[in-house]
Amino acid sequence: MPDLTISDAAIDLIVFAEVTSGAYYVRHYQRPTWPGESSGVTIGIGYDCGYVTETELRRDWAGLLPPGAINALVHSAVGIHGDAAEARARGLQGIGVPWSAAMAEFRGNELPKWIARTSAALPNTGRLHPDCLGALVSLTYNRGASYDLRGARYAEMRAIKQHMTGGKFERIPAELRAMVRLWPRTKGLRLRREAEAKLFEQGLRNG
Repeated sequence: MPDLTISDAAIDLIVFAEVTSGAYYVRHYQRPTWPGESSGVTIGIGYDCGYVTETELRRDWAGLLPPGAINALVHSAVGIHGDAAEARARGLQGIGVPWSAAMAEFRGNELPKWIARTSAALPNTGRLHPDCLGALVSLTYNRGASYDLRGARYAEMRAIKQHMTGGKFERIPAELRAMVRLWPRTKGLRLRREAEAKLFEQGLRNG
């Protein structure tokens, strides 16, 4: 698999979409949170403990959080998502994740992991401008590599894979915008999809 990178603009988009800024993170996200819907207990830069294994969590946060905090997250948050995660997040408020640790984990572990997952799920990512690839990494970071899942909820994800397979990259921004139908009351996700669409279009112009 080629050594793929995404643009600084894409990194900024993901960080902004997940936590807004360092100052906002310190005020609102330094403790475990539950973003709602199907999310699990979330720490750092959108790190969802509900969708990782114990091994992953221990590896990702080793040296960045105290062993006791890692153990508490493993025992209370791994594999728990949806409404059940809300109470778990409230019970983990004794854990603090400093901004420096959050960014170190994000840049050192999450970015390479999600670039690789996006590239494994979609063909032709090596042909994309770093802005375009970054927009898709942001999407995958938020929705998972769900490009093959069945059902109406994943129609646009499947369409994106079809466009990537056919090299019809110019059709992808419309799919990003179309999926806002899924979140009629979640402004943040609607804004994120629009930002991803615009970033992808920027990459098409610059590529």
